[in-house]
Amino acid sequence: MMNRFGTACLVVLPLAVLCSIASGEIAVTNRRGQVRALRFGAEYVTVDVNLRIPLRGWTRNPGLDRATELRFARSGARRVWAGRIQVGEDAFCRFEQALEEAADAVTLSITLTAEADLDVEGVFLFVGVPIRVFAGGRCELSAGDATVAGAQMPANRPEDRHFLSATGRTLRIADAGRKTELTMSLDRACPVRVQDTREWGGTTYQAYVELAAGPMRNGETTSLGVEFRMTAEVDRSPARLTVEAQSQRYRLDGFGGNYCFGIESPVAQYTLDNLHVAWARTEMTPAEWEPENDNDSPYETDRGALKAHDKPGTNLRREFLLAQQLQRRGIPYVISIWHLPEWLYAEPGKGSAVHGRHVPAEKWPELLECLGSYLLHAREAYGVEPDLFSFNEPGYGVRVKLSPEEHRDVIKALGAHFEGLGLRTKMLLGDVANPRQSVGYAQPTIEDPEAMRYVGAVAFHSWGGATEKEYGAWADLAERLKLPLLVTELGVDANWRAVNLDSFHYALREVRMYQELILHARMQGTMQWEFTSDYSIVRRETDASGAMKLEPTKRFWFVKHFCNLTPTPSMVLPAASDNAKVLITGFRAVGDGEPRYAFHIANFGAERQATLGGLPGEVTLLRAVRTSETESFRELDLVPVRDGTVELTLAANSLLTLTGAR
Repeated sequence: MMNRFGTACLVVLPLAVLCSIASGEIAVTNRRGQVRALRFGAEYVTVDVNLRIPLRGWTRNPGLDRATELRFARSGARRVWAGRIQVGEDAFCRFEQALEEAADAVTLSITLTAEADLDVEGVFLFVGVPIRVFAGGRCELSAGDATVAGAQMPANRPEDRHFLSATGRTLRIADAGRKTELTMSLDRACPVRVQDTREWGGTTYQAYVELAAGPMRNGETTSLGVEFRMTAEVDRSPARLTVEAQSQRYRLDGFGGNYCFGIESPVAQYTLDNLHVAWARTEMTPAEWEPENDNDSPYETDRGALKAHDKPGTNLRREFLLAQQLQRRGIPYVISIWHLPEWLYAEPGKGSAVHGRHVPAEKWPELLECLGSYLLHAREAYGVEPDLFSFNEPGYGVRVKLSPEEHRDVIKALGAHFEGLGLRTKMLLGDVANPRQSVGYAQPTIEDPEAMRYVGAVAFHSWGGATEKEYGAWADLAERLKLPLLVTELGVDANWRAVNLDSFHYALREVRMYQELILHARMQGTMQWEFTSDYSIVRRETDASGAMKLEPTKRFWFVKHFCNLTPTPSMVLPAASDNAKVLITGFRAVGDGEPRYAFHIANFGAERQATLGGLPGEVTLLRAVRTSETESFRELDLVPVRDGTVELTLAANSLLTLTGAR
């Protein structure tokens, strides 16, 4: 097949594999057209494809993930993305990328045109594959029938990150057992390098193809056609699962969500009414409470002027009413700050979208007055007090940036101020942007006994995930401090502009994150981002009559497994799987009644058989609920338990929850 530039550009999978796909697209993409995975049968292999135009010296690497003015069109199996990528302050490139699927092929073609003279390293197509799949395998680059370069893909981080570099047309990447192989063929010979990304915390081997060398002149165009071919054995190996029903690892209060942005949407009320929300997080908006300084004294508050901003129909009023509903439902909640009033910042007038804002020391008394008066009004007018308070992602600065020492000082100052006002709200330690951020950020606070007096919990956000060791470091810290650990933002991809929330692949990634957090982070509660119209797990649709209706997505049904089928509070049980594609977590209810159990079994691959052993002797039947690509919270037949063991058929790419009591 020829693309619009007259070059062959097929992403081809074997016909037998394609015919086994029941439904769904082969190439998983995000909203900007980046390929995130290729699917064969019921299996997904992560393949990250991104076009990048790095500035001279590789100081910045703008790419598709930052595309603007995006236009998307679909015609049958053909998907086309077009838009602009900002390369410099006033310099842009225009791009178009087309992806087309057929019975035996997926086609990809790319073109890019400079709209100004660009001092760039060049134009590159980056293709990343997971180290965990391909470690110890081999990559080879060829030109025609001749191999021009080859290398083993290092199992451990190499001294030199570049382990293959040559010019060629076909790159083959195979795992150690040659069970999975990705072949990438170019329509013309190009310089190709393959590198290990662990040097900067990455988890992929990355091939990058040079479409054009820099600099680029205004109007200069480059294009590329590619052919990917993936072959892999479909893994149907059985799984042996075990739980220790009479043991326990840690206590879990339950699962919940964020109610920060889009709280006016009916989605927020829908999730509150249809999910068992065990923890919540809301936004505090001081910029709406005190948009202008009430007076020149931080010790004399003009309460009347501030209360006047709490008007019917305002976001501020909705914020207070939502907190009131959460408290009446008995849901503990965190309140967090993103934006402060401009007048409080060191450099006012930059706007609310700017990261890394600072509050100078001389304005801290005014900050304390602003936040304290907000919480006093919430208590006096609505009868609510947040359990915990934080600045959102302070280490990264979204939007207020605090050094580790400033984080300590904020906790100490606000904690003492809230206590002096008679408020019960405690401080969150951390609330950092991702679990890979070092726990060392919290160290200055930990070493200050006065600051620790006001800390009520430890928290991190799960964006991007982490290793077992990185999750465990946060769990160990919380246990050492004898404080609860909370995941105050549970999410897998923080690039909200590009993420394809409604794809089944994204939903599966969230399921994996839930399971890995339970297994390794040992937290007491989670708050998914979000249970509102932002990052929504419920779609707003219009029916034939034009009326709006709410339609739960696949993500909603997966989340419902964790929220509604896990007993809360519960003790998390030791659980294990001998199959890397199957993750199991187990729970026993806390309380004086008869023991109640729940077991979440996630299968990330083809249908397979499984046995689950170690079940309590008093349980003879288990309720079974399953969500998969074709099922949503489906009630299955009761599962009989014999001698503490059950035999199961795990559907492809599914979450099965078993619950039971005596």
